[in-house]
Amino acid sequence: MPLCGSSMRESAEPSGGCNRPRILPMDDRLSSERELIALDFLSGGGEAGSLMRARDWTSSPLGAPSTWPQSLRSVVGLLLGSKFPMFVAWGAELGFLYNDAYAEILGAKHPRALGGRFRDIWSEIWSDISPLIDAALAGEASYRENLPLLMNRKGFDEQTWFTFSYSPVRDETGRVAGMFCAVAETTGHVLAQRRQAFRIKLEETLRTLADPRDVMAAAVEALGQHLGANRVGYSEVQADEETIVCETCFANGVEPLVGTYSLSAFGPDSIARQRKGQVDICDDLTADPAQVYATWAAIETRAFVSVPLVRNGRLTASLYVNFREAHRWSPEEVELIEDVAARTWSAVERARAEAALADSEKRLRAFVTASSDVVYRMSPDWTELRQLDGRGLLLDAVSPNGDWLSSYVHPDDQPQVTAAIQDALRTKSMFEVDHRVRRADGTFGWIHSRALPILREDGEIVEWFGAASDVTARRQAEESIEKLALQLAQERTRLATLIENLPVGVALVDTQGTTVLSNPAFRRYRPDGVIPSRVPDDREEWIAHDDHGSQLPKNRYPSARALQGEQVTGIEFLHRLPDGQESWTRVSGIPIHDSAGHVSGALAVIVDIDDIKRSEEHQRLLINELNHRVKNTLATVQSIARQTLRNAPTMNDAKTALEGRLLALSRAHDVLTLENWEGAELREIAAQAVEPYSNRGEDRLHVNGPKVRLPPRMALAVAMVLQELATNAVKYGALSNATGEIRMSWRVEGRAPGRLRFRWEESGGPPVRTPTRRGFGSRLIERSLALDLDGDVRIDFAPTGVICTVDAPIA
Repeated sequence: MPLCGSSMRESAEPSGGCNRPRILPMDDRLSSERELIALDFLSGGGEAGSLMRARDWTSSPLGAPSTWPQSLRSVVGLLLGSKFPMFVAWGAELGFLYNDAYAEILGAKHPRALGGRFRDIWSEIWSDISPLIDAALAGEASYRENLPLLMNRKGFDEQTWFTFSYSPVRDETGRVAGMFCAVAETTGHVLAQRRQAFRIKLEETLRTLADPRDVMAAAVEALGQHLGANRVGYSEVQADEETIVCETCFANGVEPLVGTYSLSAFGPDSIARQRKGQVDICDDLTADPAQVYATWAAIETRAFVSVPLVRNGRLTASLYVNFREAHRWSPEEVELIEDVAARTWSAVERARAEAALADSEKRLRAFVTASSDVVYRMSPDWTELRQLDGRGLLLDAVSPNGDWLSSYVHPDDQPQVTAAIQDALRTKSMFEVDHRVRRADGTFGWIHSRALPILREDGEIVEWFGAASDVTARRQAEESIEKLALQLAQERTRLATLIENLPVGVALVDTQGTTVLSNPAFRRYRPDGVIPSRVPDDREEWIAHDDHGSQLPKNRYPSARALQGEQVTGIEFLHRLPDGQESWTRVSGIPIHDSAGHVSGALAVIVDIDDIKRSEEHQRLLINELNHRVKNTLATVQSIARQTLRNAPTMNDAKTALEGRLLALSRAHDVLTLENWEGAELREIAAQAVEPYSNRGEDRLHVNGPKVRLPPRMALAVAMVLQELATNAVKYGALSNATGEIRMSWRVEGRAPGRLRFRWEESGGPPVRTPTRRGFGSRLIERSLALDLDGDVRIDFAPTGVICTVDAPIA
């Protein structure tokens, strides 16, 4: 359809007054598309990628990207897609290409460095890195860790450290055409390590110094050498707050700053900042019109940092660091200077406090001399006894003693003293305690010890000052009284403990039959505290009989007879509770007489003999059971012997069969004996039955079934069944050759105790034929033992092997 009254034509310019799109000729469009496809390796890459795509490459030694070989394109695509700092230098002039991560390392050199010549970009470090570049272009890779380089990338020289590798890059012909670098700046890490090492060394140095001037001198020298500064020193503000005195100074290449100066000479703005506690920093005095340059020029200073020390709102001192030339102060350097100022001044104040303390000791000694008490000094944490004047009571300590606790304090009192020390340290309050000490003559005595902490202005403890009085006489008197009271209390406690823990019931009874004192074992039977002879008939719980079998009357109970003056022991009572529970006891009664010989009460004793009585009853039952079992066993042996002898072809056969059956019965008895004739495990019975036929190294007997416990009669019957089956298997069945196997398995069905389903199955033995007549063994199994089991026992002579099944209740 015609547009604007005219058909569309391909033209470079619109015509007919219509705005028509400019359509390139077909050949030009194809060429442009091919060029875009060829530059796909420059896609993405953040800012660096954008710069590469937009750059005019005419002046670059690399030429246009469309002319770059595939090897260079691959490397550029790799680094543009990476977040790790990387660059590639290519060609004879080493044209320089990099990614966004590396642009941060370039600093102000970016973005003009992109496509430039490697040597022009890093001219200041070329002498350091050119040997590594030459090696890479010769085909040799290199790696450097924490290499120091003095770089100018932000308009000033700075010391830096880098870890990197230079790798050769080959073009399509295999020739080294450039080099590739992956790099990480480690400047921060290296400087942090050096600062930490410096701090540790400075702390160790200051710890050993006691004189304040020595502390300041050591600090400024260490800081000056670490920073490479020209001057480091301390200035102290005088009382007029307008004058400073400089005595301690480290100087390198300039004159030391020593003497008295006016604060205003260093500029009002600088001093105002320091009075507010602000650190004053200047990189270049010549570029800062607010500074008083004349004063600084006179002392050859162009860059400085001054860290103020403000106490109670007043500027008292400053730590200054000077450079003769301009110096770009890093935040880390300023932080380090502040840290040194704080550490040094703390050490100075500590040293001054210790010096002041030493001066006060002379005055203290005069005061102590007038006292009769032991006087001592302790370190802030009580780990060291610094001094002790024993006054003849204790051995003097004129030199520090770190083992004072064991030297002076009694071993039993050391935990108490340690606890009191910890409490005093926690609260920073008075230490006070009575404890035993080793006196000068080697004996132990008692002292009352008190100590107060001496505090600095900041509240920290400088040391402890204490005094101790001899209180041995007072403690001995108190201990005598306490010992007597303790003995009386112990006697009462022992008696009460003895009565409370006796396994027999014990009670003291008054003349009215009421318990005055009783133990838990007695209250178990008489919780109401009334002896049985005083209990009404309708609440009778105690039954005893005399020698004629008549029930014992209450006036003949042991406690009643004891209250009449008679000693009675060993009457057995059956104690029966209302809920039907019964237990046997043995009751005794012992009269108690007063000083006039009259009965004033009685001691009632109840011994629990229920276990003894029930044991005796159990013994009687066991004897009766043994008699019954012996008779049953003899009857079983008699039946086995009669049936065996009747059916055996020869006497030898009879002997063998009889011995085997008696042995099986014996093994079953062994199992039951181990279980006190209370039953036996089916697995144990099965194992005993086939154990004589189990050869080492063979796996022909297989047992599988759950844990089942059989009562004695059933256990004997099952043992006899298994013995008969095992004997037949050895003579005729699966165990008569070298390949036969026997599998015994069982399960229990129904609710407890349930029914036993047992199966004996032979395989691999000689072919089985149904016998023309049943022998004694088969009849023993299917008839006699089935009766003992009160169940069904069946034997199936299958051609593959004998199968025996048992179905019987477990009862």
